[in-house]
Amino acid sequence: MSLNRKLLAISDLSIDYQSGQGKALAVQNASLDIGENQFVAVVGESGCGKSTLALAIIGLLSVPPAKIESGKIVYKSVDLLSLKESDRRKFRGTEIAMIFQEPLTSLNPVYKVGDQIAEAIMIREQRNEHLESVGEIGVMQKTYSSNDLAIPPKLHLPRFSSRDRTPAILAALKLVRIADPEQVIERYPFELSGGMRQRVMIAMALSQKPALLLADEPTTALDVTTQAQVLKLMKTLMSEVNTSILLITHDLAVASQVADRIIVMYAGDLVEDSDVYDLFSEPLHPYTKGLLSCIPSGSKKDKALKPIPGSVFDLTKLSAGCKFAPRCSRCMDICRVKKPVLVETKPGHRVACFLYGE
Repeated sequence: MSLNRKLLAISDLSIDYQSGQGKALAVQNASLDIGENQFVAVVGESGCGKSTLALAIIGLLSVPPAKIESGKIVYKSVDLLSLKESDRRKFRGTEIAMIFQEPLTSLNPVYKVGDQIAEAIMIREQRNEHLESVGEIGVMQKTYSSNDLAIPPKLHLPRFSSRDRTPAILAALKLVRIADPEQVIERYPFELSGGMRQRVMIAMALSQKPALLLADEPTTALDVTTQAQVLKLMKTLMSEVNTSILLITHDLAVASQVADRIIVMYAGDLVEDSDVYDLFSEPLHPYTKGLLSCIPSGSKKDKALKPIPGSVFDLTKLSAGCKFAPRCSRCMDICRVKKPVLVETKPGHRVACFLYGE
């Protein structure tokens, strides 16, 4: 577990989806925490529940078909799941921001980039004015209530008015290392490259000065060179804006470049949680070992990559035991009848596998 002071604590979170094939258990009994100014990556193959986990934190799950069955998501001493939707909005985008996978579909195509960043800045200014009025601006240690974080509904927020906020908009774009921000603010999203659009999305999110930034596979749609630039930028900006980042990715190699800690998910379960260096030097769970063996390395003369045998677990089916058991070469009898829970094998390293105790 993290030695940092907790910013977010998730405990026993279970989420399912209703589908034509029945109930799909997307996340089961997930427990994790994120410390202040910490970069955490959640890794797993497509459909393992990692994006569902991020959407639950920010409150953007589609209800229905998604349903949170149980658990808590505690942010700065406030259980987000206990709040009404109107109160939940006070955290979304300001305290907790999100960068989505495809920036072209996240940006409004009929408004210029500068106008869209201006809206984010105006929301932050309005919120800060209210926090100053209740005497809580910038006090990280104090317990916040949902009312304290409110944006007063009586204040009208102009839709777009970027002219008098041009210095702040330019500063946001310069923060994400855009060299010609004066030109970019006058462009529409479709006029920018994929990497530039993603930088604009990061600028919009960080202009809110969030304490927690959720990044849902933000580099998947980018080429390898641009991907590396965006990842390096996100890591650098952490200390500059004093934020924590939760990165959702299916690529362990990507996570290894930026994360302080990696959490591995399989079929809705957290199976390993470790410091990034320990995970790569001493992986414990058979699924984690399988993922690492699939990462290309060396020259063409090296032996062929070793795939994980079998098929991904069907989330519409119930399992009394370990979901990875049918694919695991070290499966024991207990693995088929009892589900393992995360146990700490050493400080900072947890694994859900009966090879390391019950």
